[in-house]
Amino acid sequence: MGTLAKVAIGYAAARGVDRLSGEQGLGTLIGGKAQIPGSEPGTSLQAQMGKMFGGSGNPLSAIMEQLQKSGFGSLPGMEQAGQAASTGLAGMLAAAAKAANMGGKNLGDMLDKMSATQAAPEAESAAGLMLRAMIQAAKADGDIDAAEKAKLTDTLGTDASAEDIAFLKAQLAAKVDPEALAKDTPDAQKTQVYAASLMAITVDTPNEAEYLDRLAKAMGLPETAVNALHMQMGLQPLYA
Repeated sequence: MGTLAKVAIGYAAARGVDRLSGEQGLGTLIGGKAQIPGSEPGTSLQAQMGKMFGGSGNPLSAIMEQLQKSGFGSLPGMEQAGQAASTGLAGMLAAAAKAANMGGKNLGDMLDKMSATQAAPEAESAAGLMLRAMIQAAKADGDIDAAEKAKLTDTLGTDASAEDIAFLKAQLAAKVDPEALAKDTPDAQKTQVYAASLMAITVDTPNEAEYLDRLAKAMGLPETAVNALHMQMGLQPLYA
């Protein structure tokens, strides 16, 4: 597995650990302080049901289970979102979620196992999208602070190539542009890239909600599919 894949999984796992160790408890939907008015049939009812029944279990468990199976095709409203593969971006998201569930423990072992099962070109291509999505989402409510930038850069390690270093620096400096991210994301990976974005934030500010709304619309994801994904990841529905 290449450098970018390790950075992407490590960053996603770290954000997941932060989420689990924060004030958000298990068994409830978190976030949701910022939502977008829904405009599609069924969206409002879906959001009300989500608030009524809440979440279940670890907020990151569901995404790991779904990605390890057949993707998001079985969730309500996800038919148009595409099928997640068992390797590539789906595999990296599943590894990151599992690492977060375990408090970041044994991350190195997980990376080693993935290295043996994934071809480097595919893994690095998916990692680039995943890392870009998380950084864009994290910057939606303001620039990433110096400490977090340094942490990401340090994660590259001494074996990072000049190309990897340049890629990360370019993403950290890039303007927030969800439409460009959506345009560069293959149809089959749009749901996964959106999920990667969610792993970086808790959607508790208007700017974050608006960013995700722009990303979802640019990717052509139905509001019901987006809400289902938010609830599967322990978050309040985006569309109310």
